[in-house]
Amino acid sequence: MHVQVLGPSCANCLKLEMLVMQTLTELDIRDARVEKITTPREMERLMAGDPPGLVINGQLVRSGGKTLPT
Repeated sequence: MHVQVLGPSCANCLKLEMLVMQTLTELDIRDARVEKITTPREMERLMAGDPPGLVINGQLVRSGGKTLPT
């Protein structure tokens, strides 16, 4: 599993990264590779909306918004 967290080091971006790590731990998913994408060019390539964004196995599953997934 390849997980990419998209966004600069804003509060919601950091919270999303922590949420991803917590969820992977709770689900005992050990083979996941988590990558933080912060460069504007790479973020634009992977998502059209505002950060934070979440890409799982190459598919954008979350983009923007002030609330984070639970």
